[in-house]
Formats: sequence, structure tokens, C-alpha cells
Amino acid sequence: MNYGDLIRDAFRITLHNRFLWFFGFFAGGVGFNFPGNFGSGGDNLNPQNLLGNTVLILGLVIVVLLIALFFIFLAIVSQGALADSVAAIDRGEGRRFGSAFGSGMGNFWRVLGYYVVFFLVALGLLVVIGVPVALLIGGTFAATQSTGARISVAVIVGLLAIILLIVVFIPLSIIGQYALREIVVRRERVVGSVGSGYSLFRRNIGRSLLLWLIQLGLSIGIGIAFLLLLLIVGLVLAIPAIALAFAGYTMGAWIAGVPAVLIVFLLFLVATGAIGTFSHAYWTLAYLRVTAPPTPSPDPTPTPG
Repeated sequence: MNYGDLIRDAFRITLHNRFLWFFGFFAGGVGFNFPGNFGSGGDNLNPQNLLGNTVLILGLVIVVLLIALFFIFLAIVSQGALADSVAAIDRGEGRRFGSAFGSGMGNFWRVLGYYVVFFLVALGLLVVIGVPVALLIGGTFAATQSTGARISVAVIVGLLAIILLIVVFIPLSIIGQYALREIVVRRERVVGSVGSGYSLFRRNIGRSLLLWLIQLGLSIGIGIAFLLLLLIVGLVLAIPAIALAFAGYTMGAWIAGVPAVLIVFLLFLVATGAIGTFSHAYWTLAYLRVTAPPTPSPDPTPTPG
């Protein structure tokens, strides 16, 4: 496998198929926080006010749940849309937004099942690792009053648990990448995709771990470059607003600042979609390279007698 060509092809597909950035935005695990502050004044103890606050809180909870379900739905659709579209583009086929979205919808239930299965697997592994750790630390605290012994056992067991989590969950994440492509590209069943993904990882442990390390390095490099770009653009766009604020023109500072914030926010959305698309394309192309049949070597030309 030529890893340079793999990265180049992932970048080329990302750059030339910008409609995929929509799916990359949602497939990249975008989330939002909704902070709230409802106060604690004494007038809230009034039953009428309490009922009004309860209705307000219930309404906000419903809105947040609906938004969360909407994003989860699009994230699942985007996983199938990206995997199928990148594989098709790599084969030389054309893809558009509509066909990509249709592919994502067609794979929705199987991708959802994939997430459920891997969530249960991850939860089971956490329980298997966490229960012995809790028993060891809890047993030590119950058996001795020595602060030194308690701290020593907690630190040693905690470090071992962290190492074990890394050893277990890095391969699991790679298996998950393979399994998703098995479901979407090879049309494998959900449960069967786990076994297929594990078999691919076991037969290609070295290449799979190297792929993960390369992707980790790319993620760190792209993330740093992305943050620097946002900071530079934000600073340049904020200069007029800052200058107006120091000059005492508050309204002018707001007028100059709001468009700057919107531009930075739009840049964030676009870059997030592009980065998510590149990462997804990288793993889809890696999967296709790993599962490709070996190219037969040409027969040696017989030397004339």
C-alpha cells in the first residue's frame, strides 16, 4: 500500500466533490451545548411561577431532544452516504448530492444497527475492565487504612487500566472503521460486519496500526492548522471592531463585529465539513486498498536460448 497515494487520493476526492462536505460535517461528530440558567429567586416558589417554569423547562427539553435526534439522524445518513460515495468515486463512477443522500437513507437502518452493536461491545469491554479495577481499588481501601498503600494501588491500577483501555479501544476503533465499510460497500450484515472487520484487522495488524497512526498525525496537524487559520482570520476581521470600540463607537463596533463573527462561524462550518470528509475518505480508501486482491506479478520473460 502506497500511503502517500492514499492521502493524495483522499484529498483529491475531498477537494473535487465539495457536496460531500455537507455529510462530512455531520459524520465528524458535531455537537452543541445548550447552557441554561433559570435563577433561584424566592418568587420561583410561587406555584404559578413554578408551573410556568416547569412547562418552559419541559418545552426546552423537547426542543433539545428533537434537535439531538435530527443531528443523530443526519450523522447516521452521512456515514452511509460518505462510505458509498467515496467507494463509487474511487471506482470512477459519478456521484451527486441526491444520489449520496439516497445511499445514506438506503443504509440508514443497518448503519444504526452497527452503532448499536459497537456501543454494546464498547460498553461490555468497559465493564470487563472497570469492574476489576473498582474491586481492586475498593478492596485496598477497605483492607488498609494506610494512605501510602491506597495511593500506590490506585495509581498503579489506574495506569494499568489506562494502558489496557488504549490496547483494547485502538484496535476496536480500527475494526469499527472496517466494519462500517463492510456494511455499506460490501453489503454485509450488521453482526457479520464485526467479524469481517476483526478478520481484516487480524490479517493486517501492522498496516492497520500504521494507518491509524498516520490518521492520528494528520488529525493533529490539520487541527493545529485549522485553529491557527481561525485565529488569524478572526483577528484580522476583528481589527475594525476593536478599533471602533477603543474609539468609543460602540454601535460601530457591533456593526463591524457581527459580520466578522458570522464569517468565522461559516468558515468553521465549511472547514469542519471538509475535514470530516477527508477523514472518512481516508478510511474508506484504506479499506478498499486493504481488501483489494493482490496484483499478480508478471511472468518473467524467458531469455532466448
